[in-house]
This record gives sequence, structure tokens and C-alpha cells, in this order.
Amino acid sequence: MQTTTNLNPWIRTPFFDISFIMGGAFFTLLIAFLSFQFPKMVPIFFWIWVVFFEGSHFWATYSRTYIDDKYRKQNAKVLFYSLIFFVFPIAAIVLENQFKTISFTVYYGFFIFVWSLYHNAKQHYGFLSIYSAKIKLEFTEKSKMAKSLYAVIVFSQIFFLINFKLQGKFSLSSSLEWSLTLKFITTKMFYILTLLGTLYFIFQAIQLQKKYGSKILPIVSYIATCLVFYSLMFYYIAHTDHFISKDGVSVLILIAIMNSLFHNIQYHAIVWHYGQKRYNEQNETKGFGIAKYVNGKTLNYFIVALLLGCVFGFIVWNVGGSPNINGSFTSNASLWAYVLFFGIIGHHFYLDQKIWRPSKQSELKSYLS
Repeated sequence: MQTTTNLNPWIRTPFFDISFIMGGAFFTLLIAFLSFQFPKMVPIFFWIWVVFFEGSHFWATYSRTYIDDKYRKQNAKVLFYSLIFFVFPIAAIVLENQFKTISFTVYYGFFIFVWSLYHNAKQHYGFLSIYSAKIKLEFTEKSKMAKSLYAVIVFSQIFFLINFKLQGKFSLSSSLEWSLTLKFITTKMFYILTLLGTLYFIFQAIQLQKKYGSKILPIVSYIATCLVFYSLMFYYIAHTDHFISKDGVSVLILIAIMNSLFHNIQYHAIVWHYGQKRYNEQNETKGFGIAKYVNGKTLNYFIVALLLGCVFGFIVWNVGGSPNINGSFTSNASLWAYVLFFGIIGHHFYLDQKIWRPSKQSELKSYLS
């Protein structure tokens, strides 16, 4: 067995990791449980999510980039050119007005949703990488655990994409109506693949336990959490998420919340952890600008995040198509809100790919070590 006695296998502490890195999954499942018990609460949960979690977590990205003087000066080109993602929704509107028969805004929205699935999976891989580095997994061992992680996440994501999102977004008929073979390929095959991925994960976990002992608990617990969460969300809850109807068609509001809420909580946790390290534990704390005062203090961080979450909530309200508290839907549809909404999301996705690379950023690696 490899000796790792002096290593802390957790990102921060067992309580912190279990509560915020993994616990967000079970908090999200609790919201789903409450939604089933009290369906009229779904619109309220939706707006709580938009303001307190979704909108505030977009701000978290900007808080560690644009308002951090040191980071902004070192990465000025990336931060400037990434703003092109606010141009793409404008282009979708212009093209839709030019070609009346093609709804480019709908296609762009679908593209953003698919990207969100990838974005979520990549964030999970990021946490897997941190845990792997903590206990110094060998490259081949980390690769096997990464395969396990993707197996318990991606197959259920694709299942939902094919059987729900594609059909609902583009009014396609269900594959169940076409043929038994297609029904198997688009439904039962994904159950089987997830099951095989689970067995593969269990086998790899047993192998690691023999070598690393209890040090593998965080990484194994994390993958197991993802397995339970994504399987329940996409294989079970998606089938029964019919709390709200718009024009006779069920809108999967609960799945929209769940697909991001676990991710949102994790993101706030890691940005807060990063902020505590960067702004409070260094000998030299000058040069960060306002970021030191916003991100270095927990209360300041959450107050500003909530205020920006309210701004995002105002944008979402003006995009239109969101549920009112009584279950009806907002009718206002402002083009400026559409541009800001999808611009912020796309910009966030892109920036995240650049700013969370410990393997290529030694300073970031030291904060997460």
C-alpha cells in the first residue's frame, strides 16, 4: 500500500467537501423531493435558483477575473476577446430576421444547453483532478477514474438530450413511436451503459483501495455522488417533471433547476476557497485591487454575489417564457435581455475553460493543493 500519511485527501476539510462539493447534489435532490410534495412551489424554487444560485455563480467567474487587477493584467487578451460571446446571440437575432423560416435563436439556445451538459461534466472532471493530485494518483489510475466519472454522467446526459430536450425543443416525435430497435437504442441501451459504467467504477475503486487505503474516500465518494445524482435526475425525475404546462406542453422547469443547482453550489464553494487562499493566505496581498475586499471576506463575497444575482434575475424576467409565481408564464420578450442572457452564459462557459487549469497555472495549483 502506498504511504500517503501526511497528505490531506480533501480539497479543504471533510466537512467542507461533503457539505459543498458533494452536498449540493443532495440539496438539489431535496428540492426535487419538495417539488413532488408541493408542486405549486416549483415556480418559487425557480426564481430562488435564478437569483441566489445561477445568477450569483456567473458573477463568481467575473469576481476572480475582471475585478482582480493582477489576473486582469496577466490575462488581458483572453478577457477582452472572450467578450465575442455577447456577439453570437446578436448574430442569431440578425440571421433570424434575415431568414424568417429558420429560428436561429432557438438553435443557439439549444447549442448553449448542450454546452451546459459538457460544462457540467468538465467541472466534475476538474474536481476529480484536484482529488487525484491530492493523493498523487498515477496517470493511468487517474485516467481510469476519469472514465468511471464520465461513464456515470455522460450516458444519462445523452439519454435526456435525445429523449427529452430534442423532442421538446424541436417538437420531434418520440423514438418509442418509430421502432422497437430504435426504442432500445435510445432508452434501454443507456441504462445498460450506465450500469456497465457503474460496475467499472466499483472495480476501479476496489483496486485503488488496496493501494491507497482510506485516502481514496473523497474521490470515490465524489464519483458515487455524481452517479446517484445524474441517474436519478435524468432516468427518473425527467420522466415525472410535469409540474408546469405551457400551451399544453409540459415544461421541465425542475430539470432546468437541477441541471445547474449542483454545479452552482460547487462553483461557489471552489471560488470561495480560491478567494480565501489567494487574498488572505499570501505574504504579498497587494495588486489585487477591489477583488481582495470582495472575495477575501465571506460576507462581502455573498452580498455582492446576491446583488448581481438580482440583476441576472431581472434579465431572465425580461427574456420571457419564465414561470410566474402562480404558474403562468411571462410574456415579455426583450431582445436586449436575450442577448445578455445567452451572452453571459456563453461567456461564462468559455472563461471557465481558461481560468480553471491547475496543470497549466502553477499559482492556481498552489491555491488548490
